[in-house]
Amino acid sequence: MNIKKMMVILVVVLVVLVALVFMKQAKKAERPSIIEQAKFEKLIPENLKVDNIVRVELYTGAKTDEKVVLKKDGDKWRVSSHFNSPAKKETVEDYLDKVVKLQGEMRAEVPTDDALADYNLKDDQAFHLDIFTSAEGEPALKLLVGKSPNYQLTFVRKAGERKIYDGGVNFRQEAGIYGDDASKAPGPDRWLDKDILKVEKDKITRLAYEMPDKKLIFERKEKEVPQEQPSGNADEGAKEGAKEGEQQSKKKEYEWVLVQGGTGEKHKETGLQNLLGRFANLTASSIVDPAKKADWGLESPAFKLTISREGESDVVLEAGRPNPAQNGYIRVASNSEDIVYELSKYTFEQIFPKGQDLFDLPTLNLDKDKIQQVTIEQPEGKVVVQKEGNDWKVVEPVIDLNVQMTTLNTLASALASWKAADYADNDVNVGEFNKTITFKAGEETHTFKLAETARSIDGIYATLDDKPMRLVMNRIDANKMLLKPRDVYELKILDFATDKVTSLEIKEGDVAQTLKKGEGGDWILVAQDGKETQLVNANVGELLNSLSGLQGEDIRPDLDWKSFSPTYTMRINITDTEPLDFSIGQGPGDKIVATVPRRKAIVQIAQDRWEQIKNAINKAREPKPEETKTEQPSPQQPQEGTASPTGTEATPAGQPAAQPQEGTAS
Repeated sequence: MNIKKMMVILVVVLVVLVALVFMKQAKKAERPSIIEQAKFEKLIPENLKVDNIVRVELYTGAKTDEKVVLKKDGDKWRVSSHFNSPAKKETVEDYLDKVVKLQGEMRAEVPTDDALADYNLKDDQAFHLDIFTSAEGEPALKLLVGKSPNYQLTFVRKAGERKIYDGGVNFRQEAGIYGDDASKAPGPDRWLDKDILKVEKDKITRLAYEMPDKKLIFERKEKEVPQEQPSGNADEGAKEGAKEGEQQSKKKEYEWVLVQGGTGEKHKETGLQNLLGRFANLTASSIVDPAKKADWGLESPAFKLTISREGESDVVLEAGRPNPAQNGYIRVASNSEDIVYELSKYTFEQIFPKGQDLFDLPTLNLDKDKIQQVTIEQPEGKVVVQKEGNDWKVVEPVIDLNVQMTTLNTLASALASWKAADYADNDVNVGEFNKTITFKAGEETHTFKLAETARSIDGIYATLDDKPMRLVMNRIDANKMLLKPRDVYELKILDFATDKVTSLEIKEGDVAQTLKKGEGGDWILVAQDGKETQLVNANVGELLNSLSGLQGEDIRPDLDWKSFSPTYTMRINITDTEPLDFSIGQGPGDKIVATVPRRKAIVQIAQDRWEQIKNAINKAREPKPEETKTEQPSPQQPQEGTASPTGTEATPAGQPAAQPQEGTAS
């Protein structure tokens, strides 16, 4: 083959290849995109941009009056429906960015509004998202969000239309609403800017605290530490021009010093460093109404902290905590905007720390098994307990009841391992020391004296062993130690299986009656003269239930069980066990008291339980209503020519019934 023919063949091949490439490109251009293939539609007006949105209203159709309203304020956003609080700009604009990019895949078009219910897209079911681009007028977009069967599918529609789309984004969940309850209204928390303060630890130079029972000031002080003299072998690395033996420049170092307050001992450096780090990102749990400062303890704040910063103005925090056992409230008083933040109890006590976080406070480290005697004296009464072997005995007050062994073991453990939680400055009035706990552990004797409720944390002011330092015993320890007379005894009066009761004898004044279970299990009332009356079983059951598990509210060692004049005296007869004898009625001072079966003791009963028992006794003795017998009408013969109930034709009156024909079933 000559060269000329070869050239012709190559040209032809090249032309074919070029043609194929063009054909492929043409086909590719004709192929619809994935969005076009899936029939996605843009659900948002073309001119709707994040930058021109000025207001957003979020609500559920079931509660249209509970809206979250977000408003633009310059370059910021606010939750105007929640005290006009600042909103997280990034959170709001990320949400709106998803809105303006929304495209939906058409899923259905329903014929009626009622048909929208299957998708939770009726007006009164759906989650509503109204977007405004101007302060006045109608929304630029009204979007309704319905069911989200899975994380990839969320049904949406535009207001006024019945076309249902898969929007892909669950705007209801993105607004902070979780779960399937369509009536759940949105809340503000998702949008609130809860950042209170961001101060770098290394920029803080001073902390000045004013708390209800103490003042503290820490300052960062500069100290100069000379660098080490370089050795002769290190001359090569010395800076050019440095003379031999010349002292090198000093570098600055800092230390923190307690300049006011405290316990007289050095502070814990680790605790202080942890405290300084808390201000790097101080965040609230919520924002509350700034107009209600009295409710938050902020009209005359008991807590104040001034944070001095290097090269910047001071930050002043004011805080209140009306109940030391609950959350606290704080505002940045040095800011121009008045925002009141809510802090969890934990976070509040990280910012306004307990004494134990910053100082080594007194503790006890004893062997609980060596505690032999405890005496507790307080206005509610005196308690003396002592150990006998491995068990506890109540020496005072003495009453014929079982002792609460678990409670007394817990008391011993709490005393043996006690730690002070906080302290108060010595010039603070902590009230009268009117409660005392004295206990012996081996050769040691220790005494707590306790005064009023502490004002900085949930606890009680205390001293240990007559030392002058004002300490705070936390509430949990105080509840374990300050036992009242009723706390050391078991106060359960009655405890029996109601289904094992065979009879209940009741004496009220001079009248004696018996509620007796019959052979068939039905209850009857046997009067004093022997007359029997049928009772309602359920009513007797209610009475037995009200008696079983009956608990006293206090002990009454001042009352003699023999001289007690009860309203009711009862004997509860139970299968396979001895009867329980029990009396109850009004005692001195109009208090309701009762005896304890098989014990020589009287306990006090709560008034509401007494009313319950009286009502149950009266109801249980009510006679069972008689069954009214109604006469049944005599069966009438069907009239001639009418259909019988069986659907067959009735026999004419006066004629015998037709006999079955031969070969048929009789």
